[in-house]
Amino acid sequence: MSGAEKTETILVADDEPQIREIVHTLLTRQGYTVVTAANGQEALEKFIVDPAAFDLLVTDIVMPGMDGISSYKEMTKINPALKVIYMSGFADNLPPYVHIILKPFNPVQLLHMIRTVLDNKLLDL
Repeated sequence: MSGAEKTETILVADDEPQIREIVHTLLTRQGYTVVTAANGQEALEKFIVDPAAFDLLVTDIVMPGMDGISSYKEMTKINPALKVIYMSGFADNLPPYVHIILKPFNPVQLLHMIRTVLDNKLLDL
């Protein structure tokens, strides 16, 4: 597959089924390939199968079992180039310089942030 034919693949992890479905639908309608997971551990397991396949992780922070931050740290041990956007209802105790979208989020804002992060641009918020 040439670079021009490649579809960017996004791994979405959230313990709320409604959020996973909304984000999945939104992103697939925009042409992204989307893989979903119900928690950080499931996301890590899906990631490990083919780490190079994923361009971006969009993850909730607080989830049962493995949280989103721990999951991302484990993934970057395998693929340091993986990018991340955190979704959360709370912005407390986050490392500096992370991309975060607060829930409830505006779909247009999420799409803009995803495109910006994938393109390695600075966010203009």
